[in-house]
Amino acid sequence: MAAMPHAPADPVKNTRSAVDQRSRRLHLSVTPLPEKPRVLVVDDDRLTLEIVLEILRSGGMDATGATGGAEALKILDEGSWDVVITDIVMDGLTGIDLLHRVKAGSRLLPVICMSGYKSFDSAVQMIKGGASDFLYKPIDRDRLLHVVKSAFSKYRRAIENERIIAQSQSWARELLTLRQLGESSSRDMLQVLFQKTVEAVAETLQIETVSLMIVEGDHLTMAAAMGLPKEIVGKAQVLLGSGISGFVGQTGEPVLINDISKDDRFKPSKFRRQYSTQSALCVPLMRGDKVLGVINANNKTNGEPFSRSDLDLLVTIAAQVAMAVDNTRLFKGLEEKAQALEKAHRELIRLDKDKTELILNISHELKTPLTSIIGFASLLHGLDVQGKTKDLDDYAERIEMSAGLLNHLVERMLELFRLEAGRNAMNRDFIPLQAAVSQAVAELEGTLHGRDVMENFSASTGVHIYTDRSFFTRVLGLILENAVKFSPEDTPIIISWRRHADLPPVPGYASYSGLGKTGNISGGWVEIMVSDSGEGITPAEIPAIFEKFRQLGDILTTKPTGIGLGLSIARAILEFLGGAVWADSRKGDGSTFHILLPGKME
Repeated sequence: MAAMPHAPADPVKNTRSAVDQRSRRLHLSVTPLPEKPRVLVVDDDRLTLEIVLEILRSGGMDATGATGGAEALKILDEGSWDVVITDIVMDGLTGIDLLHRVKAGSRLLPVICMSGYKSFDSAVQMIKGGASDFLYKPIDRDRLLHVVKSAFSKYRRAIENERIIAQSQSWARELLTLRQLGESSSRDMLQVLFQKTVEAVAETLQIETVSLMIVEGDHLTMAAAMGLPKEIVGKAQVLLGSGISGFVGQTGEPVLINDISKDDRFKPSKFRRQYSTQSALCVPLMRGDKVLGVINANNKTNGEPFSRSDLDLLVTIAAQVAMAVDNTRLFKGLEEKAQALEKAHRELIRLDKDKTELILNISHELKTPLTSIIGFASLLHGLDVQGKTKDLDDYAERIEMSAGLLNHLVERMLELFRLEAGRNAMNRDFIPLQAAVSQAVAELEGTLHGRDVMENFSASTGVHIYTDRSFFTRVLGLILENAVKFSPEDTPIIISWRRHADLPPVPGYASYSGLGKTGNISGGWVEIMVSDSGEGITPAEIPAIFEKFRQLGDILTTKPTGIGLGLSIARAILEFLGGAVWADSRKGDGSTFHILLPGKME
């Protein structure tokens, strides 16, 4: 039934859904439309108006007249109507205008146009505007009654379809809220979903007996029910292919049965007494081409058999339920995988911590015998006793050197793993850049083997770096040591700098969350570059030089290559300080190592 507003509505601009709009405007409900249609006839020719009204009333219809478009809009606004008949040519609001106003308010309400002029163009214009049919004057009684009855019949079907859509969409929205039941476990969510489904089906289709069964292997198990004994829920099972439920579960085809007692697929059971009618529905819960379960429906409260509309509605409901079941299972699977990954992550952290503790303990245990070996080898090497041979002296020297290298390895391993374990304390402050570098180079003079280190710090007055002085000296020493080792003896090592107002792009640190975590320091950044003239390495090899126990030096030079921990320690210290280190290098063009630390200008 249609309640016409006086002003035309624009459904597109309305923020509510189209289905909800039509439901309210057309008064959709489960109440059936009256068999006797209400017809509004609009014509400013009173004689024609009376003739049409008389024909309609004699045909058993409730007909009311209006002598113009404005009067018709007022009548439409005050009541509900099933069919509108209007003349095209009228004073004031024309029939075409009235048609557009009616359709703007209710696209389903049928409008029949009539005219005293047989114009094909006018008829086409009215049909394009949404008119249900077209009549020519003088009005033929049989033709008029046939057209009105046909329009009313189509309107009834359209209203019923809209009701089904509105109910199923509303129910679907209600089901989707189940996905927000975060306080329940996934298993609980499914059980709530199943129970909600049978309750909603029973209410929507007005039935007494509903059951929902889920596929488990080669059979269906009842997961929820209404109108059946509670003890069978979770226990009652049907083999796929057996009975109506088994047939639907196996084939995925919905079934509407008018008389279950005459259907070969229906086998009487001890629950047969629960079925007070012979009509039954069974539809699959389909997700793609997979059957997840079935919904069974029996016993309409009014005793009538199920209709095709009932089947269509249940199929729509089942589709929404299947989607919710699939999504819930997917969520449960993802939740279980996330828990497994979290457990594995915790285990990896524990193993890494255990590994660090083991290495620290072993390293400490190695220190004591190594110290003894070095001490006694040095003593033996320095002794001037009778009978001491040159070979014995050489052996003692080799023992002392080898033990020294092993001690160096242990020292660096301890240093690196202490950093990784967070066992180092630091004392950061702003220190002048040039003084920090010059002091570090002076302290490292003994390890530079006489190499020329050029400090290019012009215009650096007032530039400070925020760091721990001893840690900074250690980092610079490790990088200078690397430059000395892998560049020709007669080439200088150059140290230069530049300042950045904001954090610059830092290669290799895209995912490093510790970069820049320096408390309330916000004075910009200072980049220190250490450049050598060695053989260099390819860009692809650069990441490897910062990895633990990785060393490319034996490929580039015949010098001793060490143990591959120096640059790893430098990186760990700088990350500990909230800074970064990276390298630029090309084969044959030497290398430049970049140290980035927070800084400021005074």
